[in-house]
Amino acid sequence: MTVPIPSLEPDPYVVALEEVAALDQQIAVLSAARAERVTDARNHLHRQAPSDRSTGGPVWSRARVERVELVTELARLTRRTEYKTATLVDTSTALVTSLPATLAAVAAGVVSWEHAEVIAKHADGLDGQALVAYDTRLAALAGEVNPKQLDRTARAQVELSQPSTAVERAEKAAATRRIYVDPAADGMAYLTLFAPAPEIHAITDRATRLAAGLRASGDPRSMGHLKLDVLTDLLLNGETSIPGANRGIRGRVHVMVPAMTLLGVGQEAAILRGYGPIDPATAAQLTAEATSWRRILTDPITGRILTTEPRDYRPTAQMIDHARLVHPTCVFPGCTVPSEQADIDHTEDHAYGGNTIPENLAPLSQRHHKVKHHTRWQITQNGDDTLTATSPAGYQYTIRPEGRMQPAPQALINATATVATTETENDLADCPF
Repeated sequence: MTVPIPSLEPDPYVVALEEVAALDQQIAVLSAARAERVTDARNHLHRQAPSDRSTGGPVWSRARVERVELVTELARLTRRTEYKTATLVDTSTALVTSLPATLAAVAAGVVSWEHAEVIAKHADGLDGQALVAYDTRLAALAGEVNPKQLDRTARAQVELSQPSTAVERAEKAAATRRIYVDPAADGMAYLTLFAPAPEIHAITDRATRLAAGLRASGDPRSMGHLKLDVLTDLLLNGETSIPGANRGIRGRVHVMVPAMTLLGVGQEAAILRGYGPIDPATAAQLTAEATSWRRILTDPITGRILTTEPRDYRPTAQMIDHARLVHPTCVFPGCTVPSEQADIDHTEDHAYGGNTIPENLAPLSQRHHKVKHHTRWQITQNGDDTLTATSPAGYQYTIRPEGRMQPAPQALINATATVATTETENDLADCPF
């Protein structure tokens, strides 16, 4: 009888798994080093003492100017959102200045950056011995559980340390509630509601109950689809019960459809404002159901939207529409706030000679409008619908227009010119002069 000799070669599956774990440890080590560098940058900026640059309105404190400059600078340089960058700055600062045990665990590759974010987030408000005990306990526990499990323990630990601040922290958190949209592939998008947990659970419960009722009545859609569909219907067709809110308001979408595409001749995609290109079938459905139309003229050579509005002190409605059509979102680098929700800013300040003309107007979210006026960020127009943003550190970023149609094909322009020339010659053939 032959006894098989066990293979001495390691299982490649196990090797791959161990390599993933090893890379995670390396990422944690680098994350700790990054936290120290972020904190260094924060300290160097503090020594520069940047001050408010605005000439009117409430003056920002130096601390606020520093915070905004650091977050906006890092966000654009590292291609993060400002929200994620603020989390990076806050976590890094907390680790380096207040959570030595957690920082050491991250630097040793034992605790991931995701765990560190949880620990730093809940440490806000703790101090003295309570902070030391919290840091020591959570750093030890983080190596044994995942971030979600750690989050529950961290919240419980904070409640035990300072139970009297629970209401204050809940009120502070509720003040950060928000709604935002993120585009996805294939004509889809994400709608995120960040709100107090009881309200979110109540919304989910209502959707589930309505969907269950439809399902019981024989609706063939899945529960997941039904929950989404009933919520969509409620949001679009329901009415608010909030006192003072206007009733009868319906959602609007703006779709730019090239005339040639609408006629079935061209191939250029339609543009859904705030999202981007959409498929022809969806565009056709939206245009078929449209209750109103507005003609937007574009230059066939460059694709730029044309306008001939007067140069008044206040932008006209047409000028505002033009700015928002050219730039569907805020023009500050990395910002995705829809232009309909943004201010129409004089890129060159009107107080310093900037004219109220389309070439000097661009949408800036209320937040970034203030950033432009209170910090060292500078934005200039280049005359071709592009803008250049210069950061406090001297980095330059080009903002290109998103709401521009593609120029007409050269062959179509040539053919149109040929037809026009021929018609002119025919008209002149019978001319006696």
